Amino acid sequence: MSNGWEPWIEDWYSGFPFLRFYPPLSYLIGAFLGLVLGSDIRGYAATLMLTSFVGAVALHYYLRRTGREPYVAPLVFLLFPWHLGVAYMEANFPRANSINLFPLFLLALLWAFEVRERYLVASAVAISVISLVHHSAMVPLVITGFVLFVEDFRRPRVLSNFFKVGGLVVALTAFWYVPFFMESKWLNFWNIYRHPWLFKGGSLSPSLFLEPAGISSIAIFLTFLLVAYFRGTLWRRTLGLAVLYLYLALGYYSPTPWIHSLPVLSMIPPYRWVDMINLLVPLIVADALTGVECRWKLVAGALATALLILGTLPYARSVPSYPQDLMEVAKFLREQPGDDWRFVVHPAVSPHSYLPVLTGKATLNGWYHEGDPAEEGHIRMWYLLSTGHDASLYLNSYAVKFLIASTNVTVGNYSKIVKIGRYWVYTGNVSFVEPVGAVLVGNFYDLPVDYAYFEDSSKLATIPPGAVGVVYAGNPSKEEESLLWDFLQRGGTVVWVPERGGCLFGVCGVMERIDGSSLSSKVFNVSVFAPFDYDGMPWYGPVFENVTSLLSVGNKSMIGVVKLGKGTLYLVGGNILYHSIYWDSKKEAELVFGLARIDGSLNYTLLSRSDGKYSLIVSPSKPMLIRVSESYYPHWEIRVNGELVEPIRDDRTGLTLITVSKASTVNAEFHDPFMRLRVYSAIGWAVVLAYVLLEFSWGRASRR
Repeated sequence: MSNGWEPWIEDWYSGFPFLRFYPPLSYLIGAFLGLVLGSDIRGYAATLMLTSFVGAVALHYYLRRTGREPYVAPLVFLLFPWHLGVAYMEANFPRANSINLFPLFLLALLWAFEVRERYLVASAVAISVISLVHHSAMVPLVITGFVLFVEDFRRPRVLSNFFKVGGLVVALTAFWYVPFFMESKWLNFWNIYRHPWLFKGGSLSPSLFLEPAGISSIAIFLTFLLVAYFRGTLWRRTLGLAVLYLYLALGYYSPTPWIHSLPVLSMIPPYRWVDMINLLVPLIVADALTGVECRWKLVAGALATALLILGTLPYARSVPSYPQDLMEVAKFLREQPGDDWRFVVHPAVSPHSYLPVLTGKATLNGWYHEGDPAEEGHIRMWYLLSTGHDASLYLNSYAVKFLIASTNVTVGNYSKIVKIGRYWVYTGNVSFVEPVGAVLVGNFYDLPVDYAYFEDSSKLATIPPGAVGVVYAGNPSKEEESLLWDFLQRGGTVVWVPERGGCLFGVCGVMERIDGSSLSSKVFNVSVFAPFDYDGMPWYGPVFENVTSLLSVGNKSMIGVVKLGKGTLYLVGGNILYHSIYWDSKKEAELVFGLARIDGSLNYTLLSRSDGKYSLIVSPSKPMLIRVSESYYPHWEIRVNGELVEPIRDDRTGLTLITVSKASTVNAEFHDPFMRLRVYSAIGWAVVLAYVLLEFSWGRASRR
């Protein structure tokens, strides 16, 4: 409401394109009505009321046009318990509005069968509205529409109409769907079936049918189903769809849970399928009451209303107030100075996503992870926090100054400072900008050492060799060898950690058993190495000959060094990176990355930071690669001393890397290349809505 639709926001997950991957229309309507009514909560409530009214009216006209009872069914639709239970704050806001508008989709299909152009335009507008309110609702809606109107779709004229309607829908929704699909590689949609806890938690438990809402819903469903069946007015397709969606909603609890591993189904939480029952049960009610005398309709309406109210009352009592200790946590964070840091609350649950608004500070506890370009790094951070491992490296990278935890956590360089309710508050010294001493290339290893990771090794060509050292894990391809050779020839440092035998630049490693008792070195303390065995069996790894030995195993070298041109190549055998993970040996990982690390000092001053912008002054002691604690995205325009530079993505944390060689001013701004689409779509919406209003105006309709 206050800032408009900014393309990049700081509040959630260290920033991401706002509403790029989440349907925007509910929020846009809510913000507009909030401005009109003077309150965000009023805007939220008014949006739900508006979509409920539109949905009920659409259902009324749909039933009238199909010759069915049009009065009681909309009332049942408005009061259906599952429907009302969805309408609570957070990410369910668009979902609740989409359920409200389900009947509008059926009415839009009827309009699409018309000959008159104005109805085709109205159909396109209605479908566009629904698809912009909640895109995933279109999957069950399309299935439902196809099943209910399959005969109509076979008519040539109807197919022609749908090409016209579809073209207009594409034009009206392009401003959101074009960037959504073109940048889908940044999406992180879960495969529901592959996450057992998520799959089970998102499935409809049969026990829900024994709760008041479930009992009243079943009572309405069965009562009118039996009436429609014995009266011969039941549309069996409606019943079939209801049974299908209820079965899909069971998910984990169904006899065939594996079907949710199929494409499309794997992206939809099972409980979402029961949303369609909000539409199908009122259709069955309409079937049952079609042709019934008025007095019996009144009785049926009164009975249905009473049952539905009994089912919805628990929702009114079950909405909890915001926890008082979280309110106190919010007050504590709000009073902390600075804006170059974030906070994290562990474990991550829904109420924590309100804290950015309550505190005015940035967090990693946002609710919409799917559109977060740093999501993979955040998942690793949450995993470490949840399993008792030290997560401080990730917390530092994301500039998390305050960690608030209600369970025991391990955070090495953070200290407890205060207890608020059930939460302990930890704090640590963090920087919005930090130097990166080493880069990992090749196979990825998540080790308790600070480094950046390049999934694409070609990024090395853009970095001055003296700014960072490189650790290559695995056996490089010919193209990667060429990149590493060029890096060495320019004076760089490369540490090669092969996982098997092989050669690099004429230096070969052969697989041999590693005998830990025969390790010797004048450079390293051999006691840092964990035992060289694997589940009680011997440990094997590559060793080297004809190199300057830094660590020997027998008469071979496990760690050696070779000078190549202006650069230095270190060779680390023993499959030591995997060994350090297997034995949880942090010292071994530090030894490997210590060979590559380029040390230097860095001072910085954050001049400003806001949505989609930041400006800072950096003073490095030497040319270096630095990490800015802002999620990488290709549309950041970054200038160093006024000169445009290409930012690099740290594929370990998802943050931004840039190279600086001297004291510099860094200015960054997010430029959304799709902004013009919003202008074009706004013009399109204005023209189309003006046409619809003129064509359906009261005076014109009267003349016709």
